[in-house]
Amino acid sequence: MSANPKIKRRWIKQEKRTVRLLYRKGLLKDFPVDSLYWAEYNWFGKRLRKHGKHRYPVYMPEVHYCTTDYWGESDEHSVVRSVLDHLHWANIDTDEWDESQGGWPKSSFPRMSRDGFIKYLSGLPTLVPDTKINRILKTIKENE
Repeated sequence: MSANPKIKRRWIKQEKRTVRLLYRKGLLKDFPVDSLYWAEYNWFGKRLRKHGKHRYPVYMPEVHYCTTDYWGESDEHSVVRSVLDHLHWANIDTDEWDESQGGWPKSSFPRMSRDGFIKYLSGLPTLVPDTKINRILKTIKENE
């Protein structure tokens, strides 16, 4: 068995492709592109013992950026999750929403998987033709 499970290799490939598409489509213009970095916080799998085999969590690497507030406290955010959240909240129509019914208004941006989001991004027009983002994406060590 390899050092990285197949699901982790696929995750890294999808993360690189998604971030590259986000950059080329102009959706990372509000992010500090030079300070993006890889971090492994999102885990996949369960820690249990089943039929004599041990399954341990596999930490999935994601591209992150850091924000600092007024008091100097830092928070780390996933780039892909931040863009998805922004697209979700930007497409909410509050004209027909009644506050007395409770709940949040519905967004017109559909929920989609990672593969669906890559297909959605591929259909958008390219706004940034350079390859500056490739330098950041190559810093991941896939042999860990």
